[in-house]
Amino acid sequence: MSPEALILKKEFQISAVSALHFFEYKSDFIFKSEYHDCWKLLFVESGACDILRSGHASDPVTLKEGQLFVQAPNEYYSFKAAAQTTPLLFTCCFYCDSAAMSLLANRVFDCGMQERRLLSDLSAEGRAAFSVRVDDSSLYHLERKLNQPFGGEQLIGMYLEMLLISLMRQYATSSPEQEETASPLSKADSILLNRITDYYAAHITEKVNIHQICREFSIGRSHLQRIFREQTGLGAIEYFCQMRIRAAKRLIRENRMNLSDTARALGYTSIHYFSKQFKKITGMPPSQYQNSIRTADSDPVYQHIDLEQIALISKDPEDKDHPAS
Repeated sequence: MSPEALILKKEFQISAVSALHFFEYKSDFIFKSEYHDCWKLLFVESGACDILRSGHASDPVTLKEGQLFVQAPNEYYSFKAAAQTTPLLFTCCFYCDSAAMSLLANRVFDCGMQERRLLSDLSAEGRAAFSVRVDDSSLYHLERKLNQPFGGEQLIGMYLEMLLISLMRQYATSSPEQEETASPLSKADSILLNRITDYYAAHITEKVNIHQICREFSIGRSHLQRIFREQTGLGAIEYFCQMRIRAAKRLIRENRMNLSDTARALGYTSIHYFSKQFKKITGMPPSQYQNSIRTADSDPVYQHIDLEQIALISKDPEDKDHPAS
């Protein structure tokens, strides 16, 4: 090596991964105690959960949608669904000896678009590289797929390290300074995106198309698609379709109506179309999803949802301009 070469520092280095998967719960779920000898990231995709460190005189930490919690090794944690919600949680257990990890331990972080994309990439590589045994609760570990893509495991480590770096910068940098560095255009686009997603939420049971959104917000089609692609990685209607399916999953977890009523409650004109779109986005039909949800009476390991069956953000290469019916 040349004497002028500079050896790059590595603030975080992931040595191993022991778990990478989703859990979905009904509102009555309580996990009384969990111990692990590794670090664990717990991200709330939807809903909310309460986390308590056993043996510590502190109030539970409520983790809301879009937030991430870093659990430290060699401690007991309990958690449960919060505020009658039906949480969807993404977890990743890993080993890392970096001293900087202690600064992230037992902290709650708000995940912005950068963190969410890293979590999405982490999830996608995990699905491609590993499978999880669900037929025996004693075999709760990752298994390598024979046809895993080249470099997949390395990418998993890299995405995790990039995520930890992003969390560390969030911890070290105050939000006012971050806001000052944002360009006026990006802030304006973020505000517009929030307005449109609020509109989506208010019209979740209706048909929505590109022309309707462009007219409502006086925005061009290309500008609309660019905002969604840049800030969510999805097309405008694709994003709305995923919102509807997330709402459907929440209704299914609440267990207050059958699947036909759930489809009608969200404005689907056909149970067949509802099932088709549900499977396209989640990877499984709604009936299978309904049977896979964890309840307070179920085995906390056996009933977890395999990485094969669900994605953090299900991406479709084509965004359809026709109404989401």
